Amino acid sequence: MRQANRIRRSSTASAFLFTWPIHSPTTLNTINLATMVRTKTRARTLSEKWPNGPPDIKLRPKYTVMYNNRIFKDHTGAPALMSWNSPGALRSLPPLASWIFYMTHPDVPREFDGHLLYSSLDYDHNLGRGGEFRYEFFFLPGATVEECHAHFLGEMKARGTIWRQIRKVKRVMKQKKEEQGEEVEDHPAQQSASNQEPASDEEGPYVLESSSEEENGFDQDAATDSQLPGLPWPKNDYDCRREIYRGWFFIYPDADIECRTPEQKARELCLVQFDPIFDPDWDPEQEGGRPSPMERPIVSRWMKHEEGFESGIFGWMERWKRSLWEEAADEATDNALKLGWESW
Repeated sequence: MRQANRIRRSSTASAFLFTWPIHSPTTLNTINLATMVRTKTRARTLSEKWPNGPPDIKLRPKYTVMYNNRIFKDHTGAPALMSWNSPGALRSLPPLASWIFYMTHPDVPREFDGHLLYSSLDYDHNLGRGGEFRYEFFFLPGATVEECHAHFLGEMKARGTIWRQIRKVKRVMKQKKEEQGEEVEDHPAQQSASNQEPASDEEGPYVLESSSEEENGFDQDAATDSQLPGLPWPKNDYDCRREIYRGWFFIYPDADIECRTPEQKARELCLVQFDPIFDPDWDPEQEGGRPSPMERPIVSRWMKHEEGFESGIFGWMERWKRSLWEEAADEATDNALKLGWESW
């Protein structure tokens, strides 16, 4: 037994053999310790790893995100603010895609760095899809939902929608391609299933526009003399299939505009939606007793800055990205920058 458990040297091999009993003194398992020795390999030199020289890897140059802020006048002549990001350097051309905020606290500053409100929250929920957005801030102290809605329609009447700029860029790009002998095809995001676009608050939220006007840009392009970008307005009903309402904006009721700390992110904003899309198949019983959206032309609900992806304001924003109107706005913005435009 003792001899079975001892380390002994084999007479026929140079390796040590170690034996011990497994089930009984007569049952032995032998392990060759030589097989357990780990060999060390020498690190390869650069010439051995890359005989033809190391690969030429070009890394993207570092850049910082710049925050652009611009004071402008709304359709009433009151000062307003728009803010947007740009990589590397300040950029005078704001993106077409946008979010509209109404600042209703009487003590909110009229001039502030817009990114202090949105940058941290946007980063928290950003999924890396979609392009850049601009944020517009209108100052209406003590305004109600209805008053903000009336202001929105007035601003849209004065400036038009994003489709005015999209058509403008599309015409210039088409002309350039034709001059270069290239074949021109319409982008699917620029085509509308409903062909609906707002014209004025006097005629209702929107009117129908003909295909010839859509192609030639005669509807608002000539009538609206504004270098400010238009307001967002989904033309395709498919874009609104989840939200049911075509228009929206936000009401910010606090004086402090920074949203960085957990306490600041716990505040609430009001999401206002309007102009419902008619659904002939709406059944209140199947919708949990909810009345038809056509009976509620304007709805609002309070949401926290940050309360999960589904129930928070910026999670709601993220769901709108990659929609048809947002893709068309991004494409027009990119093409306008390639054309060297500095304003709309």
